[in-house]
Amino acid sequence: MAAVSLVAATVLSGCNTRQDVGTPTGSIMVPSENALILPPPGGPAVLNVVERRSTNAIEQDIYLYTSAATPGQNLLRAKFFGPMNAKFDQQSRSNYAAVRDNKMMAEARRALPGVSLSLNPYFLQNNYGPFGYAFGQGRANDACIFAWQQIRQAENHRSPLKGYGTIQVRLRYCAAGASETELLAPVYGYTITGTFGDPAWNPYGAPPPLEAGLGRTGSPIYRKEEAVTTSAPVAVPRRQVQPVARREVSSVPARVEQQVVAPAAVTSIPVPQPDGTVSMPQAQAETTAKTLPNVIVPAPACAGQQTGGACP
Repeated sequence: MAAVSLVAATVLSGCNTRQDVGTPTGSIMVPSENALILPPPGGPAVLNVVERRSTNAIEQDIYLYTSAATPGQNLLRAKFFGPMNAKFDQQSRSNYAAVRDNKMMAEARRALPGVSLSLNPYFLQNNYGPFGYAFGQGRANDACIFAWQQIRQAENHRSPLKGYGTIQVRLRYCAAGASETELLAPVYGYTITGTFGDPAWNPYGAPPPLEAGLGRTGSPIYRKEEAVTTSAPVAVPRRQVQPVARREVSSVPARVEQQVVAPAAVTSIPVPQPDGTVSMPQAQAETTAKTLPNVIVPAPACAGQQTGGACP
């Protein structure tokens, strides 16, 4: 009888217990300002961040703005291996996988299905070290890349007490009408903001040494002239644009002045004839008649003129 009463009490207590709804996968939404990696100021913009924690790592999927026609979501994925809080000891452990080109190409094809990707053959690096990527053309006029990077010190500089830790980064990015160089801008410009509290966690290595002449005499440093840049036009909001009164301007035909050229003066040389008359050549006479008034030229007086006689 006592056993039956105990079972009944257990059943009743179980019915009265209420549990909140949770996500057993360990994924949670965090504010965008808590992203471990931020894209450059020029974008793409961060939409939301999904975070997963394990006993040895924290991973974030940072979803980025996309307007491309290629299926899929632009994504910046960051994975930090390091000392996690003790409350995550009961969760699963994240496996470490080295970053190699063949594995990354397989991951790129899964992230960009149907896109013909080609591996970049050149050595490139950003502020955090070398990186690799694959480039291809998506739908319509889309261009896509899948980039990867691992930030980790060399084995001879790593130990459990100093210089340990690893950061792995993936970027899936498509944009309409973009060039390969434009797609690489987020890879060169992203900033890592996350870190662990342990001072021994340092995947970056020692800072580079200063230049030999810095701060010493005999090593002047001159100011560099800034390159002249063309200022971009400033966009004015539509509501601030004042309407301009429209003026009606009637078109007046241009007055064409014709230059009147005066006929050239024709110089006529009168030729005296034996009979006392003066004659001119036919062509000159016609020209003179058109341009000059009639001129009567008197006959030359003969010296010793005889009455009724002609000049000799």
